[in-house]
Amino acid sequence: MDLYTARLEEGWAVEEEMDGIHVMRPPRVYGNFITRDGFRDVSQVLDFSLWVAKTLNRNGDYDLVEANHCPIFPAMASWLRSRLRKTFLTVTFHEAWHKDWYLYAPRKAYPPLGIVLEKTLTWLPDIGIAVSNFTAKRLVSLFKMNESKIEVIPNGVDLGLIKRVKAERERWKIVYVGRLNPHKKVEWLIQAFRMLKREHSEATLEIVGDGPMYMKYFRYAGKIHLKDVAFKRRAENEDIVRSLKSSWLYVLPSIREGQSITTLEAMASGTPQIVVDADGNGAAELIAESRSGVCVKPSVKELYEGMRRLLEEEETWRRLSESGSRYASSLTWDRVAQKHEELYRQLSPVSPLR
Repeated sequence: MDLYTARLEEGWAVEEEMDGIHVMRPPRVYGNFITRDGFRDVSQVLDFSLWVAKTLNRNGDYDLVEANHCPIFPAMASWLRSRLRKTFLTVTFHEAWHKDWYLYAPRKAYPPLGIVLEKTLTWLPDIGIAVSNFTAKRLVSLFKMNESKIEVIPNGVDLGLIKRVKAERERWKIVYVGRLNPHKKVEWLIQAFRMLKREHSEATLEIVGDGPMYMKYFRYAGKIHLKDVAFKRRAENEDIVRSLKSSWLYVLPSIREGQSITTLEAMASGTPQIVVDADGNGAAELIAESRSGVCVKPSVKELYEGMRRLLEEEETWRRLSESGSRYASSLTWDRVAQKHEELYRQLSPVSPLR
C-alpha cells in the first residue's frame, strides 16, 4: 500500500516505511500549505496536485485509489489517474460545505468556485465514503449525489491510547480541543465561561489547539481580565487525551462539523459534551445518537446554561458519561479499517489488496 501526502516540514522524509505502508511526499516543502487565515494556499495545493497526478501515473498498477475530499484538487488528480488506468476511485467526504464556503473562504471569488468544484467532486468517485449519516444526507440534498454511490463509514477512536493515559477528573474543569478557526466560534465559549465564573469562581477553562484565531482569543481573554483560562497551542496525542480525561465537560461551539473526532474522543474519555445545534454541524446528530451530551442553540447564553446545568447536575453528568463510553466502545480504528477493507474488496474482488 502506498500513501501520498504533502511534505510540510524539512525534517519529513520524501519516502519512508511506516507500519508497513510506503509513504511518499514531494521534494518541495509546503511551509504555507495552510495560510494564517486557516485557508489553503491555492498555489501550493495545485503544485501538490500536479505531483500527485504525475507520481500516481508513473507508479505501480494499483487496484484502487482512495482520496480525501479536502483539498479538492488532489482528489481530482486521483480521478484523472483512475480513469486513465481504469481502476476504482473512492473519495472520503468528511464534510459537505456548500454555502458554508461563504463563512470560511477569505476572498469573495472563492465560495462560488468552491461550490462548483465540490459539486463536481461528488460526480467523480465510484463510491463516496461519508464519515457520518449527517454528511451523507448533505451530499444528497445539497449536491444531488446518487445515494447508491455513498457508503457511510464513521471515524474511530484510539481506545488503547485512551485507556493507557491516566488522569484525575477535575470537578470544575471545562475543555475545548480543536483548530482555532472562525467557524469553531471559540469566542462564544470564552464569553459563556465569563458568565459562568460569576456564579462558580472555581471553574477553569482549557483551550487546546492552534489556528488563525489563536492570538485573537489569547489576547481577548487577557483583555477582559478573565482568569483561569489556559491555552495549549501545541499538544501531543497523549496530552490531548489527558486534557479530555481530566475535564468535567468538553464544549464544542463549532457551527460546522462533518462528525467530530474530538467529540468521539471525549465520549471514550467519559467526558460529557456540549455542542451547538446548527444546520452544518454533524456533531449535533452524533450527540443525539449517543445521548452523551447536550445540544444547545448557537448563542453565548445557551452555552452558559448548558455548562451550568452539567456542572451542577451530577446525576445527569453521570448518565451522559456512561452513555458516551458505551457508544464509543465499538468505534475502534480497527473496525473502521475493517469496513474500508470490506468495501475495497467488493469493488475489486479479483485482485488482493496490497
